[in-house]
Amino acid sequence: MVGDEGAEVAIAVLLEVVDAMDAAVTGLVAARGPVIVADAALAFDASIDQPAERTAKITQLSALGLVARTTV
Repeated sequence: MVGDEGAEVAIAVLLEVVDAMDAAVTGLVAARGPVIVADAALAFDASIDQPAERTAKITQLSALGLVARTTV
């Protein structure tokens, strides 16, 4: 979901912390559902800085069966 202007389409949720700053790395992702993820646990690139942009990314993930739910 990382991009310079946030125009990229969200296609997966990274399920573990990885450091790809210096080189390509392997990581575990959920790419299709049904999967329920905690809304509060989703982290987006800094280019996603407006509520409407975040909502759009969550909608894109939902279309793949990756559903964000509010947790208490």
